[in-house]
Amino acid sequence: MTLEQVHQAISERIARASDLNATVKFVVDGDKIVYVDATQQPAVISYDDKPADCTVRVSSETFDDIISGRSSAATAFMFGKIKIEGSMSVALAISRVL
Repeated sequence: MTLEQVHQAISERIARASDLNATVKFVVDGDKIVYVDATQQPAVISYDDKPADCTVRVSSETFDDIISGRSSAATAFMFGKIKIEGSMSVALAISRVL
């Protein structure tokens, strides 16, 4: 999954989390970063590597499975395919829209 595909998938879904009011950094494959600042409306999405309330580390394969509906974020987390750093409440809010 390319960085642009990750960006597109996140931007389509983050609009559904208008009450998130947090910052989230997705790190895909260890080097692709998509930063979501949902403290602003509409949320601002960039490729900046900035501190976030919650950092989600995932492989592009797992991210693609979640976005396509072949897997859920909760299941991927339970099997260790997603690593969360920071606020678990923000992670739970994000999992509802992914």
